Amino acid sequence: MQAASAGREQTGWTSEIRALRREPQLLLAIGLLFLMFAVFIIYPFIKLILVPSALDWALAITGREFQEAFVHTLFSSLLSTASAMVLGFLYAYAMNYTDLPGRRFFQVVALLPSMAPTVVSGLAFIMLFGRRGFITYNLLDLKVDLYGWFGLWVVQTIAFFPLAYITISGVLKSISPNLELAAQNLGAKGFYLFRTVTLRLATPGLASAFLLVAINSLADFGNPMLVGANYHVLATEAYAQVVGAWNLPMGAVLSVFLVIPTLIVFFIQRYYLEKNSYVTVTGKPVAGLTRVTVSPAVRWMLFVFCCFISFSILLIIGVVCLFAFTRTFGFDYTFTMDYFIEGVLQSSSLKNSWMASMTTAVVTTLLGIALAFLTLRRRFPGRTVMDFLAMLPVSLPGTFIGLALIMAFNSGPLEMTGTLVIVVVGMTLRQLPVGYRQAVSGLSQIEKSLEQASTNLGADSLTTFWKIIVPMLKNSLSVSFVYSFMRSMNTLSTVIFLISPEWNLASINIMSLANQGFLTVASATAVGMMLTIFLTFGLAKLILRDQINIFDL
Repeated sequence: MQAASAGREQTGWTSEIRALRREPQLLLAIGLLFLMFAVFIIYPFIKLILVPSALDWALAITGREFQEAFVHTLFSSLLSTASAMVLGFLYAYAMNYTDLPGRRFFQVVALLPSMAPTVVSGLAFIMLFGRRGFITYNLLDLKVDLYGWFGLWVVQTIAFFPLAYITISGVLKSISPNLELAAQNLGAKGFYLFRTVTLRLATPGLASAFLLVAINSLADFGNPMLVGANYHVLATEAYAQVVGAWNLPMGAVLSVFLVIPTLIVFFIQRYYLEKNSYVTVTGKPVAGLTRVTVSPAVRWMLFVFCCFISFSILLIIGVVCLFAFTRTFGFDYTFTMDYFIEGVLQSSSLKNSWMASMTTAVVTTLLGIALAFLTLRRRFPGRTVMDFLAMLPVSLPGTFIGLALIMAFNSGPLEMTGTLVIVVVGMTLRQLPVGYRQAVSGLSQIEKSLEQASTNLGADSLTTFWKIIVPMLKNSLSVSFVYSFMRSMNTLSTVIFLISPEWNLASINIMSLANQGFLTVASATAVGMMLTIFLTFGLAKLILRDQINIFDL
């Protein structure tokens, strides 16, 4: 009886603290992470949330226009999330379970919406399908009004489709084929095999993709401002209160309201994943196994689907390019490089964006995998709090994060206003949940026994992390780096209050030019941004080769 008690795993805070004392390096790492969260998340959040008065809270709750914006936010976000999830899953499934002709082409095209700034994507949609759109008015002679919830749904679906695709594809790629082959040998075929095995194993990716897409659509304000028209959502209302009326207290209240649906989605996702196991990487040999693929009929159906999605994306990007390299698209189609020279070669904003985004991508990737390792593989007091804090920043509107950072670090010992540091901090907070959830999805499929074997051989937690976990999560690291860099290059709301004349960014420059009616220069800057991202990834692939996966998502 005593032997059984001794062999039983001890639980509780006391045993967890004793275990941490045996690994001082791990204890130091956890302490530094909590300090980082306290300084850059909790402190700015509290500082801004204390600005509104009781009257501001009451007005926000009882005001009809704010109630309507809240309902609109929930409806448009759920609709866009659902459509982006469906498209993203089908596209990711086609890339991982078929040998489609032109597969590499489809993979690259799927990343293009992430490279194009949201504001330019919205403008391209208006130019194609607006009241005087090239397709709806010039070609089809239709007098339609796609502004409002419908236009917002289409634009947000296109804008957030890459996030769903990248997240789901990372998990589908990690699924070991041995379970699917075993099910096939037992008689499972076709849709039944897909529903009972593949779909269930992909649940971590689906849950993470749903969470990230929902949060991004909830906090999006660029697309609603462009194509939402009178269909107001919380993000645009908060932005209008802060920028238009300079009513900072009301803007803070409305920004906090966006956290409510985010928390609901977060806890539902967390509860569902913790009830089930999705381990597929166990250390057992699977060499020589070939993944179960779809039938020829389904293969060609997926090929047509991928062609349609790719054509839609290229159509949006193509309009931006036409605006960038023609005198006046729609009237004068003369080729010109003037706008590209003005918006890219003669501007320092693109260089500033590259420096800030590259730093953010590296920090986000390393920090995300470290947080995932601690929250999933180590038990310590406050583990749930760390998990919550890692996801909290993405639930906040970008304007909220920017305002909070400005108020927190405008003076004092950590004064950072007007520097590149505060821009990187804002970008990192915004993109950290992407790297974290991607790492969690990949780590959920790695059997714990691999780490236990490392520990039994004398390795501590940090050694196990660097020698065992990091090499096995190469794909997750690549996904995190790729998406964090792209989104940081294109981020708008997060940094709109953080920039300075010395550290202006390309995304802000594009927004400013578009608002002033200089669509040609704005489009040229967007093209320069996409080319910069492509060249960066191409150079990284050339140098690191197989150490990083970029276009194999």
